[in-house]
Amino acid sequence: MLPGLGALTALVVAQREGAGLQARFSARRDNEAAMTRFREAASQHKDVESLLKDRRTLQVMLEAFQLEGEIDKRGILRKILTEDPAAQGSLANRLTDRRWRELARAFAGREASTQTTAEIAALSTAAVGEMSLARVAGLDADQVKALTTAQVRVLDAAQIRAIGSSEIAALDVADVRALNAEQVAALRPSQLAAFSAGQLSAIDATAFAKLGVAQLRALSTTQMAGLGNDQLAALGTEQLAAFSGSQARALQETQRAALTTAQLRALGTSGPPTATEEAAAAALEVRSPFEDAALLDRVVADAMTNRYEKAIGDGNAGLREALYFIRNAAKITTIAELMTDKAMTAVVRGALSLPDSFGVLEFEQQKRILTARVDLGALQDPKAVAKLAQRYLALAAPSQAASNPILALFGGDGGGSFDNLIGISLRA
Repeated sequence: MLPGLGALTALVVAQREGAGLQARFSARRDNEAAMTRFREAASQHKDVESLLKDRRTLQVMLEAFQLEGEIDKRGILRKILTEDPAAQGSLANRLTDRRWRELARAFAGREASTQTTAEIAALSTAAVGEMSLARVAGLDADQVKALTTAQVRVLDAAQIRAIGSSEIAALDVADVRALNAEQVAALRPSQLAAFSAGQLSAIDATAFAKLGVAQLRALSTTQMAGLGNDQLAALGTEQLAAFSGSQARALQETQRAALTTAQLRALGTSGPPTATEEAAAAALEVRSPFEDAALLDRVVADAMTNRYEKAIGDGNAGLREALYFIRNAAKITTIAELMTDKAMTAVVRGALSLPDSFGVLEFEQQKRILTARVDLGALQDPKAVAKLAQRYLALAAPSQAASNPILALFGGDGGGSFDNLIGISLRA
């Protein structure tokens, strides 16, 4: 893309028309087909292990975090995708590269909420419906209890499944009664087991009939004794057969009287669950890495941004790194973090005119030099960041810069806010 313009001119064009250029790039038939394929494949993975075995899907996912070069580090990826990034000893917290932390946070199963119960209750139904699965999973019992019936009604099946097993028991009986058939069918066995007998009996009979074998087997004898006659009567013979002997014996005479002869014959006759059935029940407790539609959208968008920057950098040396730097500079908070990102470091080194010999210095020596010459606070200034990227390109292609009047448009002399960014003047 933008061939023959030269990196400096291409950067100006990309900054001015970037949104339109990227939209056209994303709309290309090959790119649309690749992302459609990714969406379909990603949604099929039920756990991290399955995802790690699908190299093609994993490649796109890692592209979204500029980590595609780390695809063979399966041990690290497994930890990053399964550990709680908020835990002090998690691998994500021990690594200095922010990209790993971003990946871990994106796929974290739980994001603790800082909102008060009053703030939760005051949320609009639209805001509740848009809550990420990680945020829903992070609600504590008091916050779940604070949800209004109207808010509970708008939760989709994935959000219902994301609520903690003990936390969901905080729902009011009216909230449980408001659950529709799709929401009830989405409940994990451990969530159902956490309900009180009163909560369980509040589930609408039509919705109760949507429960699967593994879910029904999770009910306690106390819960069984509290089930409504209409709930039991709505169950099929296969569902009734799934109950254990102790569950069947827990039913009261009035409950049995609500069953047909065929239902009574089937009650509790299937015997203990097989290994396959137990595995299927365990799988219901596992969340798919891409169960959150918002996360899938984010990965697609960010992976396409990465591909766009690669494409626009073809034939324009350094342009990809410059665009990447402009987009991510504000995320850098420490010099060590800067140094772990090769692309970011390349831009800073180039703009500071550091010689190739800088790369052979010890890490601590490099860190001292960069600490003295880079003002991290200025990385929050978009204008200063843009000038740094422009200077990097100018110095990477001095012959182009000398004859290109565009360089003067963005302060090629290194003055102004750019001086603040690097801490010293770079005037010749």
